[in-house]
Amino acid sequence: MSLRTGIGEDRSPAALELSYRHSNLADDEVVVSARFRTAPVAPTEAEARIREITRWRKETQPGGTLNAGSVFKNPAGDAAGRIIDSLGLKGFRIGGVEVSSRHANFFVAGAGSTPEDVHALVVAVRDKVRAATGIDLEPELRFIGGFD
Repeated sequence: MSLRTGIGEDRSPAALELSYRHSNLADDEVVVSARFRTAPVAPTEAEARIREITRWRKETQPGGTLNAGSVFKNPAGDAAGRIIDSLGLKGFRIGGVEVSSRHANFFVAGAGSTPEDVHALVVAVRDKVRAATGIDLEPELRFIGGFD
């Protein structure tokens, strides 16, 4: 769907040219619905996979919080969360949003937080990382509206 016009259209996966971190969607387009084909797997195998993924996420990510997932893409050869953590930024806060104490590449929204708080924290962390390491972290988040 075009965010500019509000008009949607059906496209095949091939037409979208989907791959890891890539599609041919225009900057003002989003996917609002999708259908998936899956391969059959034994229920016990599916349950084991789900348990392992759930265990890993609980250990490494701030579940049960208001967050948008990974904030920055990992730069080549390193992890954004590790870099942010190495600068002591876990717990760093702007307004109602803070860098998660569990995983530094997740920002947690608290009571009274605003989209402007999220944007300001993304900019501040990106600037601090760039100043300290020379690495320019690329946000995974896409800000829609009046953000520069």
